[in-house]
Amino acid sequence: MFRCALGLFLTLVGVSSATASLNHKQALSTEKTIPVRSVRSLSAAADLDSFRITKATEVLLDGRPTSYERIPHSATIILLETTTNESKEISRIHFRRRSADSQKP
Repeated sequence: MFRCALGLFLTLVGVSSATASLNHKQALSTEKTIPVRSVRSLSAAADLDSFRITKATEVLLDGRPTSYERIPHSATIILLETTTNESKEISRIHFRRRSADSQKP
């Protein structure tokens, strides 16, 4: 009697956990195009959200001070610090050159 009850209990637990683990995916949207109105609003918002570099911004390239205009396009930003969380004004920005770029004079 105990074995039957234990078998029934384990079967019920196994079935309930198996149904709970099934992945119920939501139907994917069939619409593939983006409305033009959305794209225009994104481009306008990107212009307003751009970061600003001022004369007081600390700009370093490989640990050495330099002007922002002399930073190569292939350089990677390793530190970007703004004055506040809401501000887009950069107080410190540090770059690192790629290893291939550092061998050029």
